[in-house]
Amino acid sequence: GPRHPTDLIGVAHSPAYFIAAAVADRDYGWIHVSPVKVADPVIRQLIDKVTVDPNPPPYPDRFPHHHGATVTITLKDGRQFSAHVDFPRGSAPRGIEWADVDTKYRRLVPLSGLAPEKVEASLRVVHEFETVKTMSELTRLLS
Repeated sequence: GPRHPTDLIGVAHSPAYFIAAAVADRDYGWIHVSPVKVADPVIRQLIDKVTVDPNPPPYPDRFPHHHGATVTITLKDGRQFSAHVDFPRGSAPRGIEWADVDTKYRRLVPLSGLAPEKVEASLRVVHEFETVKTMSELTRLLS
């Protein structure tokens, strides 16, 4: 992906941006796809300090793509801190918690202009989706 993304698609494909934003804010979330964060001068400066291995070693499974990452932060004094994850939170092998679904839903759905009471009502339907008889139970709440 692009080193210095300018939009959502670029952000979604820029490991350098993920890392720089997470280091700058000590967190990474949906706020980081906002135009304000994408243009944040601190994040943009940190991006230039991120090195991404273009050919990471493959995982020993049947999937040709790479699932996770190793991040190593080197401080000015030479100390290094590393962490590795094979699969990100929310991916199929790790699963997802309802609390994460709720947080994401409550963060993103209001951006559509949906009234707060409809956000909560539609989220309840999502939680009970296996018992929903027709899709209209959900879709009527989304307009």
